[in-house]
Amino acid sequence: MKTFDYLAAFYRQEHNSREFVGQVDSLLAAEEASVRAIPFGCEKASLDWLDGKVCGDKKVTLLYCKDHLAAFRLDYNFTENGQEKSETGRFFVMQQADLPNVFVAFSLESAQFFRRALQPFLLSLYPTVMMTFVSHRKMKRMLDTFKTEGTFSDLIITRASQRLRYQEGNQKRIMPMVSWPEMTLDEAFQWIQEHNGWFQSLEFEAMSRDRKLGTIVLTRQGIVRADALFSRAYQTFIVPTCKTIDANLKLFSHRARLERPDASALPLVIDFEADQFQDVQENRRLIQAMRLLKSASVSVLHGNPYVHLSVLDYIDGSAFDLWVLDHRQLVIVPQLKASIAAIKRLINHIFDDYAEGRLLDYKHPQS
Repeated sequence: MKTFDYLAAFYRQEHNSREFVGQVDSLLAAEEASVRAIPFGCEKASLDWLDGKVCGDKKVTLLYCKDHLAAFRLDYNFTENGQEKSETGRFFVMQQADLPNVFVAFSLESAQFFRRALQPFLLSLYPTVMMTFVSHRKMKRMLDTFKTEGTFSDLIITRASQRLRYQEGNQKRIMPMVSWPEMTLDEAFQWIQEHNGWFQSLEFEAMSRDRKLGTIVLTRQGIVRADALFSRAYQTFIVPTCKTIDANLKLFSHRARLERPDASALPLVIDFEADQFQDVQENRRLIQAMRLLKSASVSVLHGNPYVHLSVLDYIDGSAFDLWVLDHRQLVIVPQLKASIAAIKRLINHIFDDYAEGRLLDYKHPQS
């Protein structure tokens, strides 16, 4: 029989950023609850602007702000069984001390609050607030690190959301799929490799021999849900994702020609680290994948033997030229306008619907 409401006591306390993650871990040990951590980047290096923010039927109120950690109340409306209802919930946002434009939101509320209110609210703040993506390779590296450093006997995948690439005639298609595989970590990644796909999210149990120590979810957006082992999950999954967000914000910024005194181009490169375009048929596959980009128009200026595409973002008017001039790399050349948000949309699409690679600054070939 429950005698003390630890969650209510946790909300009554004013926390600080230095101790917050550990305090959440202690709460999970005492309460049947779970926490969600959502890393994101923000154009503004503060949280002041969130107080009183209204997005549709959702309104945020600041409860307190202390040492890079703020607590908020989120009021929202929704329809259930034909009836309009109003609910409220709390969430926390912590600014990364060494990365002022990177934040992590925390929710200890129900899954309904997260799906109906907090996640839609954060998404509605785009492009001021931007989520990220975790590449397939990086997800595997982080999971391996979590297993090794935590000295777990294994990580058992209990639920997987994945996308599989398959060939239909001359076109590559993407098939979404959800499964409950009960596979080990290595078995799951071996299976997804054999089926030419990638994971969107993984739910796994951290095992110590035959004993389950906790259940954790990791998504491609870097979102983590945990009912235990949160401090370790935070250090292994959230901290590296925050560093990736910071690196991308710096890499994507000031790419537009209008932002440069001489209006010169400042291209980006996706290096596939293999002879991706050795087969000329790969040009066609890239063009097919790019034509699936719903947020932009894509014009094919040249398709063989090299590729030259023109991309115009419908949302904010950003424009890019895409070039394939060798077997390994796709060169992205921002034009007069090229926002961080539009660059992220473009790269997300390439990684999701064509292939993943390594993001680099373009370097002119040595003469």
